[in-house]
Amino acid sequence: MLAKEIKNNKWVKNWSGNWGLIFGSFYGQIYTTGLERLAGKHFSHNLIVFEKGISANYLVQDELRDYCNYLVSLIQKDEQLTRRWTRQVIENTDKIFEVIKSLKKKKNFSQKDFFDFLQFRLEITTANFSIKKVIDYLPPNLVEKNLELFTKVRLYTEPVYNQSDELEKVMACSLTGHKLSEVSVSVVTVNELKEFFHKNKLPSKKILEERFLGCALVYDKNGKEKIFQGKAFRELNAFLTKQFAQKQIKGMIAYPGKVQGKVRVVLDPAKCKDFAERSILVAGMTRPEYLSLMKKSAAFITDAGGLLSHASIVARELKKPCIVGTEIATKILKDGDWVEVDANRGIVVKIK
Repeated sequence: MLAKEIKNNKWVKNWSGNWGLIFGSFYGQIYTTGLERLAGKHFSHNLIVFEKGISANYLVQDELRDYCNYLVSLIQKDEQLTRRWTRQVIENTDKIFEVIKSLKKKKNFSQKDFFDFLQFRLEITTANFSIKKVIDYLPPNLVEKNLELFTKVRLYTEPVYNQSDELEKVMACSLTGHKLSEVSVSVVTVNELKEFFHKNKLPSKKILEERFLGCALVYDKNGKEKIFQGKAFRELNAFLTKQFAQKQIKGMIAYPGKVQGKVRVVLDPAKCKDFAERSILVAGMTRPEYLSLMKKSAAFITDAGGLLSHASIVARELKKPCIVGTEIATKILKDGDWVEVDANRGIVVKIK
């Protein structure tokens, strides 16, 4: 039976991408102790769902709203705070790129290399996350004042995440004596790597292979991790699917306009070799590697995102209709569906 803290909350999708659980599980720390250090407030719940190479993060809707409203109150008291945060993001982005460059030259890694790298990620992500989310809650005068600066910072830091995930997997394979396969390295957690470093013990191949088909990580306010897989994961996933079930696909307007076209769902742009011009791009969220597809698209629809998401920023640059934060677009829409994207009203309608 699902725990009360899962069943009794309304969850919202925060991000989605083709990242592994080393990457995803680290957010258990980022959204608890990391945010506490940055702003003196954090989330009490955090959920990571992984299915066949794609991970997604969910936060409790009320907690996200309360956190962002708290940040708004801090900014209203000290409007220089946003500049300090953006400076922190830029400085730490430069540092982490230097670290990535240095580590890529190494043939062997130490445990210190691994955990130092995670610490750099913690420093960049807490401020970056807060900037990305608070913009959707700021009053209009503060949005106008900060949007251009925030946008530049968000684009500056985007390449960090994929590069971090790839490097973390390489280090994990090396530090475990290459005991992890390409599949299993995607579904081992940071805590399990810590366990390996202390006791030379990893989850069995059977457990890790089952996880790759579907698993979830749930975190409490202290960052304590609980893993759901097998029957427990299927129950949790069914709960989320039911929670997000709705007749109409709707979300936030990132750029207005109305178009019709054929859907193309792209979860991993590296595997998409035949994207047709004027298709409607549907994704969990977009990142820089989606850009060539976005230039061909007639419109974009994403599950996650807000005013400062990559999809929103690119939509404004390319002046293409875009709806973000639908929660369910990748679950409801299928390749070949003909839809109308009404980004004047923030809705997507299937056309029979």
